[in-house]
Amino acid sequence: MTRLSKLVMTAALMLAPSCLCHADELWKLSWRGTVYTNGSAGQIVARSFTEKDFINAAAVDNSLDPKSLAFVYRPLKHDTAIVALADGHFVADVIQMENNFTEVPNVAQTQIIRQAFLYDEAHGLNNPLGSAFGTESIKRDLDGNYTSYRFKGTMNYHIDAALYSGTFSTGSKVKDTSTPVP
Repeated sequence: MTRLSKLVMTAALMLAPSCLCHADELWKLSWRGTVYTNGSAGQIVARSFTEKDFINAAAVDNSLDPKSLAFVYRPLKHDTAIVALADGHFVADVIQMENNFTEVPNVAQTQIIRQAFLYDEAHGLNNPLGSAFGTESIKRDLDGNYTSYRFKGTMNYHIDAALYSGTFSTGSKVKDTSTPVP
């Protein structure tokens, strides 16, 4: 093995862990409001919904204990997902906000006002479900890592014949010790 080959191999081995093990930013997300539908007699029926509805659906779909899962916002991806509480590994996509949005940041990028159209995989990118409007507040350390994060606001959307209206707010961080997620 030539000296250059050894150097290239050493560099590749040193860089491999950082390429393979990057952690995703995962922040628990409260997602609450009212869903409106029609009852059997044609009347309007209102009931509450929470992020637990998403968690329970993912738990059933994946044969998992709902207590082992969290509904999170991924600020680097502008989307929501269900992840495992134990290590942050990805379980399911829920609602995407990354495809069509407008944001107004401050100069330091520590506060961002964002309006985003909401999408899900079942309805595709040509059929937005509705929209969300909120404020992000971000604190970073000297290396640019998030030390605290807050995203709160309102959302209005539809799925099939149901209308959803409510609020969302991030909470505590879920530590991601898994491999890269989609």
